[in-house]
Amino acid sequence: MKRLSLSVIFAAVIQVAIQSIGGAVAAGSVDALQPLITTSELIVGQNRFAFGLAKQGKLIEHADILVRLFDLQGTEAHLTAETNAPFRPVANPVPGKKVHRHADGSSHVHDDATEVRGLYIANLTFPRPGNWGVELVTRQADGSSETARLTIIVREAPATPAVGGAAPRSRNLIAGDVKDLRQIDTSERPDPRLHQTRIADAIASGKPQLIVFATPQFCTSRMCGPVVDTVRALLPTYGKRVVFTHQEIWQDFATKKVFSTIEEWRLQSEPLIFIVDGQGIIRARFEGLVTARELETALQNVLLPATAQR
Repeated sequence: MKRLSLSVIFAAVIQVAIQSIGGAVAAGSVDALQPLITTSELIVGQNRFAFGLAKQGKLIEHADILVRLFDLQGTEAHLTAETNAPFRPVANPVPGKKVHRHADGSSHVHDDATEVRGLYIANLTFPRPGNWGVELVTRQADGSSETARLTIIVREAPATPAVGGAAPRSRNLIAGDVKDLRQIDTSERPDPRLHQTRIADAIASGKPQLIVFATPQFCTSRMCGPVVDTVRALLPTYGKRVVFTHQEIWQDFATKKVFSTIEEWRLQSEPLIFIVDGQGIIRARFEGLVTARELETALQNVLLPATAQR
């Protein structure tokens, strides 16, 4: 196991407590490699670590990325793992400009040139809670490389509902509860198919669920993307076997009041997607951007037992 001086390896590390809403961004020179972390909660055990990369204000796609994990102990860093992080495309971007608002009242615009088209995903395993160091190494064809470094906080257990635990039996508002679907969906074109069933009722019926917690009109980082669009694209294939639910975050954005369902699920970030089986047990959890391939794999896993019985 390789041991390196912490003062050498992580001297310029940005301390990132990954616990707030949205992704973390390491500060530094505009010419430096900038990681945009979309995973805000890391726990003991295996984790999906998702991130974007930017340089000189532009997102970097399809790069060869090596993730190096360091156990930070006192004044030393112990290299414990290395893994590749492949670039995974998300749903095809919708042409045109999108204005996303932030909780502080500011806004930014995604257009065809700045739309988030994908992210890097690595599986990281942490045997203990505490501080860990991460190196993201971008390797070039000519053998050169560039590295971004950051520290992360790993917690013993998640604050939000965990995989393997019971999903809260929420009685979320549905289309029949409101006069205008825009009261519960900030999508440019709200989809009534995502607002037909209460979470509690789906569990009672024994049907698997995909629940997406997201606020399409509002955004917490540059790495916000078409998560609800990605979910909607799965409806033709899985809509008859799985209950699809979109839950907005803000009941009143101006006063920062969230829907009661958000409080019940104890969410601290968004977007979040939970896959729940027919018994009401959470089987998968995805934070931030997610690919259709990841969601399909999780859905097929919860549908497999029912298929095998037929």
